[in-house]
Amino acid sequence: MDIEEMKKKLGSIEVITFSKHFYGPKVRLRGITEDEVKNHLKYPKKLENIEDQGEEVKGHKYGLLFHKSNKYDLKIVISIKEQSLNVITAYVQNKKRRKVFEKWLKRLR
Repeated sequence: MDIEEMKKKLGSIEVITFSKHFYGPKVRLRGITEDEVKNHLKYPKKLENIEDQGEEVKGHKYGLLFHKSNKYDLKIVISIKEQSLNVITAYVQNKKRRKVFEKWLKRLR
């Protein structure tokens, strides 16, 4: 699925739920709110990248990367089944560190 298809899919989602993992003790440390995540998912104009993570019990799993600032990205891991979306986790990541990690992974392949 490409970015434009995902934006359309996210726009048509009727139900957004959050897993227990999202509400774990680290959510306060990460500084991410449920409203912020819902806003990014309902209005996905800042969606930059999609990682297909395969099929699971609750639907097809994706890692979505949203632009947060010049220095940080917001990664939201979701599963989609029909018209419902389950947020598994969300975290902020440093863009520079992510790019170094991606280069390292390419060398391993």
